[in-house]
Amino acid sequence: MQSIHRPDGDLTLENAVEAIRPSFDDLVSLADVSVEAAAGPDMPEAFVALARRAESMGWRLDIAEEAIRKLAHEFLGARGAFLD
Repeated sequence: MQSIHRPDGDLTLENAVEAIRPSFDDLVSLADVSVEAAAGPDMPEAFVALARRAESMGWRLDIAEEAIRKLAHEFLGARGAFLD
């Protein structure tokens, strides 16, 4: 799984999304995880672990979790558009 970039500047949601995206994509492609559940309030353990990895790199946990939810929504939206 790719590394998560340390915060460089503001700890904004948009910066967190871009820092976490490569690891999120790897997790979704390599593991049997529920992206649908990640988009909701009860995040699966694999995504919680990803948020904790981001926290260990300097991101606030709440921002990392929100970024993962946003990535899950984007993934589901892109998949829905592809299937339409």
